[in-house]
Amino acid sequence: MRHYLYKAILLLGLILGMASAPVSAEEAQRAKLQGTIDAALDVIYADCCASLSDEAKQAKVRQVIEASYDLDVIIRRAIGRNWNLMTAGEQAQVLDLIKQLVLKAYVKGLNGKKRPKVTLGEVTSTSSTRMEIQSTIVLDDKTLYVLYRLREMDSGWQIYDIVAENVSVVSNYREQLDDHFRKGSGAELITRLKELLQKDEINEDTKI
Repeated sequence: MRHYLYKAILLLGLILGMASAPVSAEEAQRAKLQGTIDAALDVIYADCCASLSDEAKQAKVRQVIEASYDLDVIIRRAIGRNWNLMTAGEQAQVLDLIKQLVLKAYVKGLNGKKRPKVTLGEVTSTSSTRMEIQSTIVLDDKTLYVLYRLREMDSGWQIYDIVAENVSVVSNYREQLDDHFRKGSGAELITRLKELLQKDEINEDTKI
């Protein structure tokens, strides 16, 4: 009896030791990102959200993402130096409208398609405050390669760029916004974003 009790104590100690083992920043961020991606996809594909309208799904996906990441970080980087060409009110509106546009494209783009399989791969630390997480996405029998770039900030680890098939989301949007501000204003950008949100067909190819 004492022998079995001793083995049980050893097993319990091993389990507790494993549970308390330190998790690296890379492992923690990969788990966090995978959980966020899965939760966002659940909004679109899980039975619990099947009755929601597209607008409600977009709002819920936004809630899921913003519980883990600050979307302002990646949008501000895309806006770049053009940020200072807008008033504070315009800045707030542009941030919100771009979020709505991206989320609408995300939900609309997956409507009628099978749930994509997202697998996170290698995590590479590029500096003490930056890391990259590789991923593969299988959608409609096509495999896409996406790289998430994260930076440690005062608010925690944040995604500051996404590179899909070697195309940087930040660079792509910054180029479009630079083109706009060469001849347009913050107010005109707001009008343009509102016009885009009224369209039914929005996808990753939609131009600002």
